[in-house]
Amino acid sequence: MISLVAGLIVVGGVTSVYLSTIKSSANTLKQSKLNQELSALMMVMSGDIRRSGIWQGSSVDYERPQDNPFSASGNTKLTVANIGGATVNPFSTTTWPGTSSGNCILYAYDDSGGGEGTLDNSDILGFKLSTTPWGAVQMRSAGVNTGTDNDLCSTGTWADLTDSEIINIETLTFDLINSACINTAEPNEIDDDGDSATDEADEKDCYTVSPSSGDVTTETRQVDITVIGSLISDPFTKLEIQQTIRVRNDHVEEW
Repeated sequence: MISLVAGLIVVGGVTSVYLSTIKSSANTLKQSKLNQELSALMMVMSGDIRRSGIWQGSSVDYERPQDNPFSASGNTKLTVANIGGATVNPFSTTTWPGTSSGNCILYAYDDSGGGEGTLDNSDILGFKLSTTPWGAVQMRSAGVNTGTDNDLCSTGTWADLTDSEIINIETLTFDLINSACINTAEPNEIDDDGDSATDEADEKDCYTVSPSSGDVTTETRQVDITVIGSLISDPFTKLEIQQTIRVRNDHVEEW
């Protein structure tokens, strides 16, 4: 009897360890699958966004980057917005809006093999969060080259980039808070901000002080991306990944 009880205790312990190992292995596999899906998504987004503003071909005037049709304010310039809401940092104005993050990013670059240097619908791109029925990341494969409305997340042709039957994208955030804008006209010995002092640091920052007519500004864009996703089959398997990218092509604008 004692041997039987001891045997049952041993068997029970072994069974418990076995089941715990199986559960741990299953959780590890789920986490690995989710990590793989989100890492692939981040790689696609970061690689494409980094190319924003590429202008190539025989029509390029390298002495006037402010004429870049793939980085035009109010149309093709890299912009962050919120779905169903206004652009949160248009950079077509000079006052920092107080918030710089959104769930949609829009941009353009010359993707033509021949590099003709002219803007086509297929050059107007972006990523955004779609929440119906589950969260998915969508990619814009083409805009509408009207010259006015490509900075809207509702325009163009969009398609799911992630499979909403496998993962649920709960959060997608693009943040430009660490971008910078320099007024290349400074120092100009002019009191641009009207405080009776000239050539101060804030006058060089074109997010703070509005440039004067004829000034040329240069923006360096840093995009901080955050993605939080979970498995549809197991919502408790959740993962957050982040990445910071520096857009290779600065935005140059003449006021």
